[in-house]
Amino acid sequence: MNKIKFLLAMGLAFIFNAQAADTYDATKSTLTIPVVKVGETYYSNVIITLGAVISVGSASSSYLSYDTYTAATNQLAIPQVTVGSTTYYNVVITVGKVLSVGSTCASLAACTSSSTSTDSIYYGPATYATAIQTSYSPGTLSAVTALTNRSRYLLSDSATQSTSSNYLQVGSTYSATTGYAVETGTLTSSATYNTYLQKIIQVVTDSSGYFRLDSHLHPNNSIDFDATDGNKLKFRNNFGKASTLYGYVTFSYDSTTKLLKAKKRYKYSYTTASTTTGASSHAVSYTEDTAFSAADYYVNLTSGVYKLVSAASSATPIYLYSSPLDLGVPEFLNPNKVAFVTNDPAPFLSKITVAATEGTSGSIYRQVNSTYRSQVLTAGSDASTKASADAMLASIKTTVEASGEKLRYPTALYTAFRDAALTAKLVSDSIADGAPGQNLVPYVYFTNEKDTSGKYHPMMVVVTYGNQASPNGLKDVPHPPGDGSGGYASSKVTRFSNLENYVTPIPMKDYGVVTDVTENTLTNLWTARTVSTLKADVYTYSDSADNGILVDGAVIFPTYNNTLVPSHLSGELSASGCHVGQGGGGPHCHYDGYQSGFSLGVYSDADYLNKSHPPLIGFGYEGIALFGKYRSTDTGMLGYSTALDDFGAHNHDSIGYHYHAHVVTNHKPELMTYTSTLNVLMKGAYIGKTNSIPFFRQNSSFSNNQYLGGTVK
Repeated sequence: MNKIKFLLAMGLAFIFNAQAADTYDATKSTLTIPVVKVGETYYSNVIITLGAVISVGSASSSYLSYDTYTAATNQLAIPQVTVGSTTYYNVVITVGKVLSVGSTCASLAACTSSSTSTDSIYYGPATYATAIQTSYSPGTLSAVTALTNRSRYLLSDSATQSTSSNYLQVGSTYSATTGYAVETGTLTSSATYNTYLQKIIQVVTDSSGYFRLDSHLHPNNSIDFDATDGNKLKFRNNFGKASTLYGYVTFSYDSTTKLLKAKKRYKYSYTTASTTTGASSHAVSYTEDTAFSAADYYVNLTSGVYKLVSAASSATPIYLYSSPLDLGVPEFLNPNKVAFVTNDPAPFLSKITVAATEGTSGSIYRQVNSTYRSQVLTAGSDASTKASADAMLASIKTTVEASGEKLRYPTALYTAFRDAALTAKLVSDSIADGAPGQNLVPYVYFTNEKDTSGKYHPMMVVVTYGNQASPNGLKDVPHPPGDGSGGYASSKVTRFSNLENYVTPIPMKDYGVVTDVTENTLTNLWTARTVSTLKADVYTYSDSADNGILVDGAVIFPTYNNTLVPSHLSGELSASGCHVGQGGGGPHCHYDGYQSGFSLGVYSDADYLNKSHPPLIGFGYEGIALFGKYRSTDTGMLGYSTALDDFGAHNHDSIGYHYHAHVVTNHKPELMTYTSTLNVLMKGAYIGKTNSIPFFRQNSSFSNNQYLGGTVK
């Protein structure tokens, strides 16, 4: 049988990559073919293994833009193929195995067109680790003479800005024991956003009027000194679990002499207790170190090392520059300008560990049954699990369509989400029990189980730790949720986050959409309303908890909070539009944190370059995809002129019905007189029909929900 036609019949989909020449990957022994002609049919983005090389020709002035496959001889004629940095011409090989096929086309033009448009529509945003490596040059920095509480600065040894000036920065090497080094760095013409983020220091005033110095990029870490290492300054963990507990130093700053003087030191500790849910609770405390031996010592910089010295004559003047990046909570997320509260932080939790979750001895692999286990063999982005997932996805499409039903979206969309999610890594040391470099979404796999009537219910199962890759900004939230321990004035508030253990099934089958929100019957905030006349609409008929998931693994909550008013009006959100709720845990996001320029949300302007549609950033739990917003400059993008409905969704260009993050202006909640602007991820109500989705928003686990792919007991 013709191998290409056989795989095509299976419906195997691939994210298309339009290119002129074939590409041979020697590390994987695979050949990627942009377009191949078989008989009178064209196929795009075929991936094969090689049989034998028959011949290699030479370059010619004209050649076909596609390969030609002859089934009778199993030979493939290749006009151009790139192997590493070398291009070979007019190569003839025999075909080994056909691994995947992208699409079938009636013509060469159609195949080329579909390749380009699909890749530019179904794609996830760049990871935070990639985004911060973008070139950045803010120009002249603004010099200041004094420190202000909660502001951010760059600290330099030079009164004038130059490429040779030294700036204090957090080191790049993380140690679970000691944290990060305090080191120097410069600002050259090749600087990136990360170059600046490493150097941005937030100062926080204590009750004595002195300043704690926190890293912005790694906000769990404050500057401490090490008496056992020549009084060197080091960034140490003061806001999470640590194998060794240290503390931080507070400083005064003399605007005349430009000297930083160490004044006090506080020791960091926490007490651990068990909770009724099985998690452990960690209540933090800070006590003054009365034996602090370097009180009234000065900061000295010598040969790239910062340390404390006793004599002012040996101190290094430190000059202050305002942060060129505005990293605080923007006004659109705190329009009432709610003041910053100084309540003590609530304890952080510890529910799960990476070691207990990932790998062949981890909880996911052990609980997933043999049908799906090859998709979770390795955590994160992995070629082998991707091949298994692609094959399962193709099988699901074929099986569901053969039963007379269909998937909600082309398989390329699910592949794009999976591939993007699995590349998400924690960059910022801002999770109490997380470690930079770890996966944020260790697994995404596909299942296809039948119910008792024989109907298939395919699911994309997303395993996440429920946190964002970037600094979570929880220490900047003006008015965080209280922990429920009493009136707000005496409550502790949620400024810590911890790893969550979400295993979330996203339904893939097209269950249809509602015409009225009340068609979906589920536990929601409207049914628990205190005002009986409150109407059920896209805002109020919302899930009582999270209603979607972002591509980095953080969860989405409705635009309104649990009192059915917009959550941003209370000043309870971070610069990413997120916060930790009353019960603690990982952050959840009520609002879209996108900003033009350097965005603090899950996607940014760079994700729109050379694309024909905004990026895929998440899913509603009913299976409706969520894309980024249309910016005013996106008039040429697909769907820009197709209005969003009340749900914030539309359908165009055969993409399928989908949500977009968007802005709602002049919004007045029914329970308030205040009008504001909403930066919406998902308003609240589900547009997709939910009543036929098994286990929808029910507490379930591998032991009772077969659609997660476990062995149900």
